[in-house]
Amino acid sequence: MPPNPSVPDALKTGPFTCADASDVGVTRGQLRGAGYCRLGSGLYRWAGLKESPQLMLAAVARRLPAGAAFSGRTAAWLHGLDVEPCDPIEVTIPEPIGSGRRAGAFVRRAALAGEEIVPRGGLPTTSALRTVVDLGGRNPLTEGVVAADLFLHARLVTIAELRSYVADHPRAKGIARLRRVIDLAEPKAESAMETRLRCSSS
Repeated sequence: MPPNPSVPDALKTGPFTCADASDVGVTRGQLRGAGYCRLGSGLYRWAGLKESPQLMLAAVARRLPAGAAFSGRTAAWLHGLDVEPCDPIEVTIPEPIGSGRRAGAFVRRAALAGEEIVPRGGLPTTSALRTVVDLGGRNPLTEGVVAADLFLHARLVTIAELRSYVADHPRAKGIARLRRVIDLAEPKAESAMETRLRCSSS
């Protein structure tokens, strides 16, 4: 069934809330019709708008608090790298309490400095350096090296910047693992598969 042609233009460009719909005369009952698709609690999109990672991230962004940003592999995708951004959608929120999930995203809780949040695709995103730091400090080690190689090869960060971060944050969570990632990183690596093969043989 084709999307309802009476859908207001204001609701055709991206995710919207029930309040947004009400502002242009669309009721909750109409939102349950064929012209709309539910994205999450209180969030919808026009049925004629093709679902995409950017659309899903925009929907999640509507629910993020101030000081939060997309992070991890989601941030890597927003920086232009060839990774899966929505499995799961990752966000970092500077709040000490609350659920581990928010608005369809996996939540990590950590403080983000102002310079560690940058706009990418119109969405708040951890900086390239902070993204490598986050991914490099996780298990498994090989995937941290993959992330570092991708960012280094794309010239989004440098080895010097990573070493400087480690020197400035000697007690940060995951810093020992990040040191190992930096030692194994290779800016000339051209693919994740190449990095994984290199790490498996080392």
